[in-house]
Amino acid sequence: MRTRRRRGRVKAGAVVGAYLLTAALLYLSGLAGDLSVAGVLVASLPVAVATFVFSVPGAVGGTVVSLSLLTPGLIGARPLMWVLSTLLVVGVSWVCLGLSYMWRRRTKHVQVVRRLETSYGEEIFENSLNLIHVLDREGNVVRRNRASRELLGWPHKRSLHLTEYVHVEDIGRFKAELERLFERGEVRDVELRFVSEGKRGVPVELQGKRVTGRVAVLEARDRSEVVSLEMQVAEAEVRYRHLIERGIDTMDLGVVLLDRTGSLLWCNRAVGKFFGVDRDELVGMKAIRVLDHVAHVLEDGERFAKVVREAYQQGTAVEGQECRVRLGPGRESRMLMFRSIPIEPAAGQREGGGRIEYYTDITRLKKLQQELEEQKGRLEETNQKLKEFNSAVSHEVRKPALGALWHVDMMLNEYNGKLPKDVRDELERMRGRLERMRKLIEDLTHFSAIRVDKEAFERVDVDRVLNNTIEDLATDLAGVNVRVAKQLPRVWGVPTRIAELFANLLVNAVKFNDKALPEVEISWDDRANGTYEFIVQDNGPGIESQYLEKIFGIFERLDAKKEGTGAGLAFCRRIVKEHGGRIWAESELGKGTVFRFTLSKVPAEKEVESVH
Repeated sequence: MRTRRRRGRVKAGAVVGAYLLTAALLYLSGLAGDLSVAGVLVASLPVAVATFVFSVPGAVGGTVVSLSLLTPGLIGARPLMWVLSTLLVVGVSWVCLGLSYMWRRRTKHVQVVRRLETSYGEEIFENSLNLIHVLDREGNVVRRNRASRELLGWPHKRSLHLTEYVHVEDIGRFKAELERLFERGEVRDVELRFVSEGKRGVPVELQGKRVTGRVAVLEARDRSEVVSLEMQVAEAEVRYRHLIERGIDTMDLGVVLLDRTGSLLWCNRAVGKFFGVDRDELVGMKAIRVLDHVAHVLEDGERFAKVVREAYQQGTAVEGQECRVRLGPGRESRMLMFRSIPIEPAAGQREGGGRIEYYTDITRLKKLQQELEEQKGRLEETNQKLKEFNSAVSHEVRKPALGALWHVDMMLNEYNGKLPKDVRDELERMRGRLERMRKLIEDLTHFSAIRVDKEAFERVDVDRVLNNTIEDLATDLAGVNVRVAKQLPRVWGVPTRIAELFANLLVNAVKFNDKALPEVEISWDDRANGTYEFIVQDNGPGIESQYLEKIFGIFERLDAKKEGTGAGLAFCRRIVKEHGGRIWAESELGKGTVFRFTLSKVPAEKEVESVH
């Protein structure tokens, strides 16, 4: 209030002084008595002062006072002079009033802008989440914000000395960055440590900007949480790396890691066990030297080393290289499978790359393979002997059976009508048994001979095979309604065996059918596992569920009154099995039986070959 009054008195004094000075000039210079344009202008000067100081009241009052000063000179003057003088003074006051308004408006705008800038800058400075320091060239803080006081301490100190808040080990670097700040105008992404009042290290990331040649502003972001997370991640990486290494150490697989320079980074315990070396001695050794040591304990080491060296030079992989370790001090004789795979650096990165190598112990696998080969040889030998035995037995058994059958036929034919009835009946029964024995021997020989050579497989047109089979069985199928689905697929197998398979199923469906009009329907279905399923369905009497598996046994007959040996379905199962498929029966008494079996589709590459 006092300041405002003081300012009012100063303004009034300035106006009064201006008028007193103007009156003195007018009367001392004689312009007041002899009025002219110059006198009017001089008298108008206080109007400008009054207008600028008091605005409209000053303009009105100043005009009246200025005209009063000019009154002595205007007495006796013409009316025109009165009008001109009045207009001149009023014009000066009006112009000054406009200039005063413009000046006051500009001044007010500048004050408002400065007040906003000051208020906004102070708000940002104090409430920033980061530490903000105003520094001199020596690094001493001359002003600091709230975040600095909360994080570093010293809440009542506006300034801090360099040695108070910078970690002693980082003072040299801080000074170098500070010098760079004042030379270049700014610094960014500088990581170092501050120290709090309680002597706690605070990792920070700095960025600064020079304000003047003596002052700069430095902003520091607290990295404590980031550093803590980085340490946790590093600890987790170490922990998981050790876990992985321990896990790999327990494997029987030898693992070797090479860097991009060809040096051994790490290998697991199995490598030392395989080659009788201390794995720690291999770390850091060049891969070529390690290779020489490995080749030295192998039976065919030179060949092995040559293959691996060429892969190193060409940057290619080594796949499935077998090698045998010789028996020696600290190592056992074993068979290993070696693989070496180059690791390319990540896209857009120079670092990284190298190789990973595996030594797989296949000693047991090789032993099992050898035993399997030996067993296979023995089995093939046994099968051959069984085949020879079966052939010999069937020949030796068939020979007396045929001889006995011939003698019975001869007796029946030669002594026709001379034999007593009971003797002839007995001979007829003997003849039937011998005929059945002959048929059994033939079926047994045929069953044991059913072998399918996979090399003999070809594309089989089931449509053509089935049509030919039905035509061959025309006599057996007389009076039978046989329905066949259209466009039966092609399968992969042996045509003669597949024809035999369909023939046995058709004869079986007709032989045991009890209907006046026997019916047989043949259809198929496409399965998703690379096979086709074929269905042979009849309208016969059906089969009880407990016999659905038994009927596929050799010489199994459910109806002893029917002719035959009961080997037909056994032949079917053997043929389907040799083709890699499966056969089974489904039935319901009184509603017939359904036989289902699967055969493989033609391989895609064979289909392509057939097209070309």
